Amino acid sequence: MIQRALGTTIQIGANIIAGLTSIAGLELSAETIDITTLSSSGGYREFTGGFKDGGEVGISGHFDAQDTNGQIALYDAFQLGSTNPYTIIFPGGGSWTFSGVVTGFTTGAELEDTISFEATIKVSGAPSFGLTQSGGLTALAVTGTGGTLAPAFAAGNRVYSFSGVTAVSATVTATAAAHTLKLYIDGVYSQDLVTGSPSAAIPLTINVGKRLTIIAYEASKAPKIYDVSLIKTA
Repeated sequence: MIQRALGTTIQIGANIIAGLTSIAGLELSAETIDITTLSSSGGYREFTGGFKDGGEVGISGHFDAQDTNGQIALYDAFQLGSTNPYTIIFPGGGSWTFSGVVTGFTTGAELEDTISFEATIKVSGAPSFGLTQSGGLTALAVTGTGGTLAPAFAAGNRVYSFSGVTAVSATVTATAAAHTLKLYIDGVYSQDLVTGSPSAAIPLTINVGKRLTIIAYEASKAPKIYDVSLIKTA
């Protein structure tokens, strides 16, 4: 099935890089080794496969100086020359997981545009392409006085809201056996969830929304992503 790119994310470590409008790559390639001999027939050279190269990943978008765990973490990785884990997640299924070194970091300012941001990540070693989707959540609950989860949880739905909350905090409980469950708050990694157990308390402020993102995945499978918009109204 054809998928829209909207909702695609890339993470450095456990944190989503914010403000992106484009994620380019991976670009896999392979070298060849000439194995032509005096016995080769037909007058054609013969080859076998040599080293493979994972290529580069180019990302670009709007610069966000407050994205300390995403864009600024990329800048820090560039300065250190460190190799870090990265994950590209496609919203309808499929993911890339790889290690990489940041080889370029650029900002720009144009008169009638936002401050721009670009980075280049060189893939190190073999990337992993996940095509089989994880099973995903079998239950999802958000707890906070006055709040209601809408729509009611259903296996095929991944976008929810939890509004009308009057409590000073809320918790989220995700259930998925044999899955790794990661919770992000407004795009920043918060904690690993234990299936069937509530998260740590999430502080709330009146009329200030929070976006909860739960990434659920099984080993060697593409993750499923769930979003909950949480709003305290009183």
